[in-house]
Amino acid sequence: MLERIDISVIAAIGCALLLLFGLPGCGDQRRMDLHGTISCDNMPVETGEVRFVPIKDGLGPAGSTYRAAIVDGQYQTGPGYGLSYGSYRVEVDGRRKTGRKAMVRTALGETVVGDETICISSERYAGATSLLRFEAARGAASRFDIVMPPLSSD
Repeated sequence: MLERIDISVIAAIGCALLLLFGLPGCGDQRRMDLHGTISCDNMPVETGEVRFVPIKDGLGPAGSTYRAAIVDGQYQTGPGYGLSYGSYRVEVDGRRKTGRKAMVRTALGETVVGDETICISSERYAGATSLLRFEAARGAASRFDIVMPPLSSD
């Protein structure tokens, strides 16, 4: 035997599901996908990582660093994994292959024989001392190119 369910209970459940799963086709409108090129001494950076670290300004999610791999001088945030609106310090771990083989650690934490690389990013562009900044905002360009001078000319 079916019991009569109050319409307010159904409405409350429906609202809860919408909040939990979101509306179809309505992604987070406060995010932006980002891509660009990274060069050093007028040459594409072969490999490495670019990180976007939120600057505490009340807009970005504190502590959530966005990472993108550098491959053949290019990077991009994954679709749907863009930056939340706010201010960011940009850190570049640009690397160049030496031509030698070495024991390297994979993304899964395994140690294997691979290409030896050296860091080509200066302190002005790497880590917490980076001077690079990016502002993620509605209407901002989705392309952010980074040009670094050679290490010796810092």
